[in-house]
Amino acid sequence: MKKKEKPQNTFVNDAFLAELFKRLLDLREKIMEGIDPKVSNISLQNMKQYLNLRKHDFSHLQDNLTKVGLSSFGRSQAHIEASVDVALKMLSHALGHDVALSEPHLSYEASHAIMDKNATIFSSSSDKTKIMITVPSDYNEVEDWFGPLCEEGVHLFRINTAHDDVEAWADMAREIKEVKNAAPKIYVDLAGPKIRTILDKSKKDEKIRVFYGDKILIKAAAPEKTKAKKGRYKAVIGCTLERLGSITKVGDAVFVDDGKVQLMVEEINGEDIVCVVMSKDEKGSKIKDEKGINFPNSDISLKAISVRDKEILSNICEYADIIGISFTQSADDIYELIGELEALGKCGEVGIVAKIETKKGVKNLPLILEALINYGNSGIMIARGDLAIEIGFDNLATMQQEILDLCAAAHMPVILATQVLESKMKTNIPSRAEISDVAFAHKAECVMLNKGLYTLETVKILKTIFSQMDLVFRKNKLLYNASFEWK
Repeated sequence: MKKKEKPQNTFVNDAFLAELFKRLLDLREKIMEGIDPKVSNISLQNMKQYLNLRKHDFSHLQDNLTKVGLSSFGRSQAHIEASVDVALKMLSHALGHDVALSEPHLSYEASHAIMDKNATIFSSSSDKTKIMITVPSDYNEVEDWFGPLCEEGVHLFRINTAHDDVEAWADMAREIKEVKNAAPKIYVDLAGPKIRTILDKSKKDEKIRVFYGDKILIKAAAPEKTKAKKGRYKAVIGCTLERLGSITKVGDAVFVDDGKVQLMVEEINGEDIVCVVMSKDEKGSKIKDEKGINFPNSDISLKAISVRDKEILSNICEYADIIGISFTQSADDIYELIGELEALGKCGEVGIVAKIETKKGVKNLPLILEALINYGNSGIMIARGDLAIEIGFDNLATMQQEILDLCAAAHMPVILATQVLESKMKTNIPSRAEISDVAFAHKAECVMLNKGLYTLETVKILKTIFSQMDLVFRKNKLLYNASFEWK
């Protein structure tokens, strides 16, 4: 009987390893292109190396590295140069020769030490993913609203200055500071330039019900005492934006109330626009007063920090650990807040979080991150509500992952926000999709829960899921292909 021969591995041979080595050297050269050796901030340097890497498609190389048992760099955003160097040295050893490489600017250990330190902006707790809760206006209707939440594991509380007033925010902050046996941080969101609806205040019921096909006149002013022409418009509403006609065009999509009502521009009358309702609901869709309006097809140049924001900053800085800049669109928004904090003597002491929720904010994210890196004590919030409308719901999943990866390269801690366990918060029954979403949210350094009747119960299930994910996370691999946003 003929002896069975051992199978030969004809795929992995010296020629294959040599080709891998050559391609890795090419990769190393590419990630160092245009990097100024004088840049002393290693987080900024690593982010620029990562941006260089993502200009090219290396997904095939990643697969081949995996086949020979080497790292594919799928989780190496925070220390990309060091990871490439380790693979080069191992391949060089396998090929029987030495490779002369300069020491990487950032080691694996040093990068994770930086990330751990930066994440303390949210809390000094050892929990990997921190939990933030939005404080509702009626929190004081429940005795000791904050205490039980802190005991259950909430790390910081969010005060939203788009609602209530200076006195109410100060009261919230005082009660947070008085929580016993805990030291939760206070995050304060500036309201920013959010574009909102204005309904006729002279009417008793400040809401309008519209149906598919209805026409609505949106005025670049308050609609008070303006009557809709019979048979022409179902309703007339105002908008806080002074210019509408000059920033829109026929066919543009318009969304009201976080996308609950979808409209399309049908006609432009000066700075006013006529829209047709595209939402199909047998019961109709409600348009309410002071709800957000999104114009995703328009380039709206508004400063992220409004006059009102500047007026309340001195009050906020008395208790805020972190200030969030809503609708951050450029690095200038960061520098403007830094200037205001310097004038108040709070520069560096108060943390800054840039909320990414517009197309322009996404486009300018590398420059925004650079400004935050130079400031220190900072973070990013992925504000998925407006962001999904601005970039399209079908692009949200990919974009939130890309933002997380770029922030990891910049060693920038991230808050994931909007609709996290929303059904659980409102009805105490989570959807299956929400549970999966929380598993994804575990990748961020902090997760924000909004307001709801079942806050405590929601925090409990969130902590349980995070504890389970701590045991299984880090196994996924990012592919470095050509679809990267900032190439």
